[in-house]
Amino acid sequence: MVRITRLLVAAALITATSCVTAWAAPRGLARQLPPSGVAPPGTIFRQVRILDFTHLAGATAIVFRYTPLAPGAAGQAEIVPAGAWLKIHGMFSSLPAASRLGPQDLTYTLWQVTPDGRTTNLGEIEVSGSNGEIHTKSRSHRFGLIVTAEPYFAVSQPSSALAFESDAAPGSAVIPPLTQVNCELLQAPIGSEVVAKITADPKAGEPLLFEEARRALAVARASGAAQYAPQTLDTAGQTLQIAEKLLAQHAKPADVHDAALEAVLIAEDARVLAVARQRRAQAARVVQDPAP
Repeated sequence: MVRITRLLVAAALITATSCVTAWAAPRGLARQLPPSGVAPPGTIFRQVRILDFTHLAGATAIVFRYTPLAPGAAGQAEIVPAGAWLKIHGMFSSLPAASRLGPQDLTYTLWQVTPDGRTTNLGEIEVSGSNGEIHTKSRSHRFGLIVTAEPYFAVSQPSSALAFESDAAPGSAVIPPLTQVNCELLQAPIGSEVVAKITADPKAGEPLLFEEARRALAVARASGAAQYAPQTLDTAGQTLQIAEKLLAQHAKPADVHDAALEAVLIAEDARVLAVARQRRAQAARVVQDPAP
């Protein structure tokens, strides 16, 4: 099936040319840990096992160990070499509702943790009932995987609502984990204080991504995006409107899904951009007006 949503979005938003680059394919969002080894305020460290797939010749399996926040849940993944990439096919069962891990949480996100402590968002776990799955890929061949509950899938840093951590499956071809690294987790998820004030009101038949997009937009606005990233914020809002129109017109589910997904991603882009620009503006003011 050919997905045309991005062409629809491009046609509808052609006047917003400065924002075109914001809606490329879903991107990984990486964060480097500080060299001090001390968690910044509002964060905690969690040790994560690093698995080595460097010499993997064929498909192998890994397992996900549940944490006390998701007792009884289960998960596994197939890791498949594909040229320079590793394809990751994850399956989960007996998942509690994400809101069980935190009242502001709506969905589950899969994260990659590299040996230098970077966390990269690999995408959303698609949940149906208490089962979930994800199909994604990685360029890195040495990493650990964790799953966290989040207010929307595109957040740029994992929260401490940790549901799973990956481990080598018994008898697998993976070299046993020889190292553990500190992974930085937010004590409260991105935008939690904003999301806590939102009353979810999903419409019948509306995909979960629509509520995620509304939450991401609210968090972006609260982060100053209307002032510091107005074009990107407007693009996110317009993309959500396109998704809503496609849904009302009974368009192909894949096109509705892609438009809503892009709205979430662009809204998070607006938030990140606004935060970065505010920091630069504050730094510039300090330079111009140094303390006496």
